[in-house]
Amino acid sequence: MATSDRKKEPVVYALSRPSRCYGCDKRMLVGEIVRRCDNDEDKEVYCLKCQKLDHLSVLPTGNAKVTRLAKKYSQSRFLIMKWSDTWKCYERQGLLVEADALARARKEAIES
Repeated sequence: MATSDRKKEPVVYALSRPSRCYGCDKRMLVGEIVRRCDNDEDKEVYCLKCQKLDHLSVLPTGNAKVTRLAKKYSQSRFLIMKWSDTWKCYERQGLLVEADALARARKEAIES
């Protein structure tokens, strides 16, 4: 399957510097997960609660089997990216998936 044929996953970002939520004005620290909405003038960031994504859980990188299973079981998933000052690009940090899908994936990975 060609790269352009794949369905592109929606992206959320791990903050690399402190910020504030554009929706509720909550103070957010480095590493917190946000959704970014680019306008013509500003780059607005929203906390997971304002974007109604607070029911999702973070699955860090490192276990390919759990990641594959969690992607399979989760109806909604987001790719977590973080800016690297060293490499001057975004790096993948993991996935944001449904909590029950993550629990099911971890259980299934342990059993097999």
